[in-house]
Amino acid sequence: MQAHVHFVKSFTQNPEQGSPTGIVLDADNLTDTQMQAIASELNFAESAFVQSSDTADYRLRFFAPKQEVDLCGHATIATFHTLMEQGRIRMNSDLGKVALVQETRAGTLDVTCYADGQVVMKQKAPEFGAVEEGRERITQMLGVATTDFIDDLPLQVVSTGTPKLLVPLKDLLALHAVQPDLEAIKAYCNSSSARGIYPFTADTPVLETDFYARQFNPLADENEDPITGVAAGALGAYAQKYALLGERQQFVVAQGYDLGMGGNMFVGVSDGVQVGGYAVSYDERQITVAP
Repeated sequence: MQAHVHFVKSFTQNPEQGSPTGIVLDADNLTDTQMQAIASELNFAESAFVQSSDTADYRLRFFAPKQEVDLCGHATIATFHTLMEQGRIRMNSDLGKVALVQETRAGTLDVTCYADGQVVMKQKAPEFGAVEEGRERITQMLGVATTDFIDDLPLQVVSTGTPKLLVPLKDLLALHAVQPDLEAIKAYCNSSSARGIYPFTADTPVLETDFYARQFNPLADENEDPITGVAAGALGAYAQKYALLGERQQFVVAQGYDLGMGGNMFVGVSDGVQVGGYAVSYDERQITVAP
């Protein structure tokens, strides 16, 4: 049996940058075991599989190399980019966009595709979880000093699909200095609701962006994930709640440039949390799947 895989980089229009993923558009006949095997072979942070849905336009399944995950931002952007590119989505020429719905394990979520290629996904309503009072533990996990934290902002778990511990740092120097203790982070995530640590700063080196971030999630075999759409959504909700940029409701989060896999995520919080971006296809091939 053969599966046709489209290779796409998300949150960029530069094939030399962005977060790579594999997309299988016709996955109705694939078993969970087969999808997991394909994702393991591709070895991207996540791969996406498109199936038919009784409640939405498409059902999307997201698999990391070792497990299925509820929601993936960059793979969602890549999937709808590919559906547009393959002519499976018909654009409303009068509006210059089309509204769709995706079924995921995180719920049924709206997606809007624009004629210029941008894809915007609505995420779940933000949930603000525990505030981490043990800052010393986080300094040890990240290899930074307590003076690198912003004193009047909490280290807090926030979720718009997958809970992330948001860690506000004072400047880019502190963010670059992060040396994660991956085993300690794994232990922390196993003992808390967080599924990943997301240190960020408003001291961004990327023009026309508001925040620069990194993400560590060794539980999902993402030692450092280049670009994380669900974490950017959580950061947008956090930025609004704590008025990090005044009354702003639109943000641009940059991530991954230090890894040579950079991209920009457009985050809106005026009508729920929405995360958008562009994508670029760079390859495709057939993969043999065991019965």
